[in-house]
Amino acid sequence: MHPSQSKGKTKMKTHGLTIDTANPQVLAAWWAKALGVEIGADYGALVTLVTPPDLLPLQFFKLETIAEGRNRVHPDFKTSDLDAETERLVAMGATIVQKNELPQIRYTTLTDPDGNNFDLVQE
Repeated sequence: MHPSQSKGKTKMKTHGLTIDTANPQVLAAWWAKALGVEIGADYGALVTLVTPPDLLPLQFFKLETIAEGRNRVHPDFKTSDLDAETERLVAMGATIVQKNELPQIRYTTLTDPDGNNFDLVQE
């Protein structure tokens, strides 16, 4: 163990979740509207959102070639009204992938306009 670390503790903190996209300005604007937040900074190839403490910081990074296929990592957002929030996001351009209802959890998997998966979970 490195001397600067205490046993069982880490020096790492969450910086944010980066979403790769061909157009970070457009996708960041969509997510800002979806989450009810503002654009934080636009560095051209990287756009960040201003996020309150209860949201994971999101940033959007420009890539010339975007990998196809299912995301191996995706964000989950919780809401008090799954049906209404799903309808609102679909009206904004999200696509429903699958609705899931298990005994302990109810959630909907969607994609944003770039095809990135995310889940909306009933609180």
